[in-house]
Amino acid sequence: MFKKMTTAASAGAILALAGMASVHAGRGGVPDQIRVEARMELGTDLDQAKARYRDRFRNGLLEQRFDVEAEDFKPGAELAVTVNGVAVGSMFVNDLGVAEMQLRTAEFIDDPGDGAPIDPDFPRLMVGDTVSVGPLKGVFQAD
Repeated sequence: MFKKMTTAASAGAILALAGMASVHAGRGGVPDQIRVEARMELGTDLDQAKARYRDRFRNGLLEQRFDVEAEDFKPGAELAVTVNGVAVGSMFVNDLGVAEMQLRTAEFIDDPGDGAPIDPDFPRLMVGDTVSVGPLKGVFQAD
């Protein structure tokens, strides 16, 4: 899955951890590629999640990828996922306490493992945009 985060937070507190961002400028100042990440946790060895967004232009089309991984949640729980306060989906926690969601631009899905189609109106995410996974909240931000 992903490396467990070790920064402790007070019990019940929601903490957004530093993410990473990379934006490559294209023509006219419009980014031609964006890569952002947000990590979230409730505290040491408690519920944790990571959200990643990547996009790039391929063959004149914007290819967007958004994926979320969560671990250490109660098996069977349903986790709502929002971006900037707008619901983008939900995922169910398996028997191991893990849940995953992958969304991708439909035109670029060529394998069942590529995920589900992303909404055509899904925004291009940038540093400062927010994400929530169940009770966790995070902010996409630069190092």
